[in-house]
Amino acid sequence: MEVYVARQPIFNNECNVMAYELLYRGSKSDQSFAGIDGDQATAEVVMNSFYNMGFKHISGQKKCFVNFTENLLKSELPFCFPQNQLVIELLENIPLTKELVHTCRMLKNKGYQIALDDFVFQMDNPYTEDLLRYADIVKVDIRQYSLDGMKVLKEQVAPYTLELLAEKVETYEEFIQCRSLGFEYYQGYFFSKPVIMTSYDTSFQPFQHIELMKELALPQPDVTNVAEKIENDVSLSYKLLKLINSVAYRRIEPIKSIVQAIMLLGFDEVKKWSYVLMLKEMGAKADSAPYEVMKLCYIRARLCERVSFLVGEDRESSSFFLTGMLSFINVFLQRPMEESIEDLPLHHDIKDALTGVSNPYGHALELCKSIEVADWEGIGDLCLSLSVDQGTLFIEYRQAIEWAQDLLMVYEEYSHS
Repeated sequence: MEVYVARQPIFNNECNVMAYELLYRGSKSDQSFAGIDGDQATAEVVMNSFYNMGFKHISGQKKCFVNFTENLLKSELPFCFPQNQLVIELLENIPLTKELVHTCRMLKNKGYQIALDDFVFQMDNPYTEDLLRYADIVKVDIRQYSLDGMKVLKEQVAPYTLELLAEKVETYEEFIQCRSLGFEYYQGYFFSKPVIMTSYDTSFQPFQHIELMKELALPQPDVTNVAEKIENDVSLSYKLLKLINSVAYRRIEPIKSIVQAIMLLGFDEVKKWSYVLMLKEMGAKADSAPYEVMKLCYIRARLCERVSFLVGEDRESSSFFLTGMLSFINVFLQRPMEESIEDLPLHHDIKDALTGVSNPYGHALELCKSIEVADWEGIGDLCLSLSVDQGTLFIEYRQAIEWAQDLLMVYEEYSHS
């Protein structure tokens, strides 16, 4: 059985990921899932997600929010999963009854966390208060509430020991507003479409820079290996492109890959650039980007690269990789995308893709974004227009996650050694 799993990150007030919601469906050919029993499909996908793919590969050991229907709760399916990994999310259409409260009490006694999806305070239901006593997190669809409505809901749940999660947060202003109201967690397109106010430099990963220095120190450095070391760190990639656009190199043609940049500069210049960066970073306080943003950046880069092979553009694979790698540069620099890439000597096709223009690079990037937010209809349409098999795409997505996590694991081991 083919299993498709999409993850949507859940952020805390520091904009770090505290968990994922697993978003799942049944088949690559039936985007509407008509005629498929929802309980059976959900149970099969959840079981395969945890046991076939593995919890480590799905979430990197962070907790997973999983939607449960009324029937799945009655079947005691939640008890199949470790309580330190699973957050049981009760769908809003489950009737609020004495039986539901009893089930939640059992789950709490077993150590599970419970989240209430799209919660509405039912004042006329005698079991509302009982349910809130066992809940850990209340998820609020902010599209369904006015500002005053959210304030009222906050007051209604204030007597209970639980936390608020804002769903469908799409702008910086909404994030700030919800945080001021006392929300602890956030879910939505905020990180995909950030509106950021301040400006920062990026910080490279020390182990990656050292590996680059080792390669450059060889009597005959290999351009492919050097490019790989640079491509594996968004900050190194960004700074190299900034160097090329300095006054000394301003006449160089726009580039489409890191390999091309190295060939144009030459190893001597790349070595000098690397030494300068090392000295600069040693004397400066690191300004680390959120770990999860770094991981998403790597996943996009790898998946965009693999999409180039799926669409017959393998000769441009490094350009696809660079597009994915730079797709979060606005988050790293905390500036709008247009400003972040304005001074970079990128090929206009890559710049167009990063700013939302439809082209081959943009199509690959759009596929990544659609998978991240489980836009199944969008995935289906893009795969159809690009003649990409959905099953193969999701295999590549899973492998991109594993590739990114392995890379960051090496970094963690290196930084603590």
